[in-house]
Amino acid sequence: MNLQFRYEDFHHVSTTMITLVNYIIFGLVLYWVYKTNDLKPKLWKAFLAMFLGLFVFSINFNFDQSYIEIPILPLGVWILLWICSRKNNQTRWAKYRRFAWAGFILRFIYLITTLLIQPIISFF
Repeated sequence: MNLQFRYEDFHHVSTTMITLVNYIIFGLVLYWVYKTNDLKPKLWKAFLAMFLGLFVFSINFNFDQSYIEIPILPLGVWILLWICSRKNNQTRWAKYRRFAWAGFILRFIYLITTLLIQPIISFF
């Protein structure tokens, strides 16, 4: 039995690792914001608000075989602000505001983790 590893066959391992790290970071940030928020919404609504906060207008370009997105405008936060501020209901916006902004900030964390893919590939 001949067991050989060719590392060029495992180039997708780094992106899989980074994707798992991003999902874990999303869950940890959601948990932290939910625990520290004074007005506690239902968990699925908090998840939806944070996911909506991930929608951004971004500048996209390729950098060393990686697709880089630099977030510019928080479109998801604006959409959630518009939805929550209808009928002058400011308590609803106060309840979901932190989740939406956390989603926007997560886009920057995703940018940093995307930049980590190339060093991981060179390590393997």
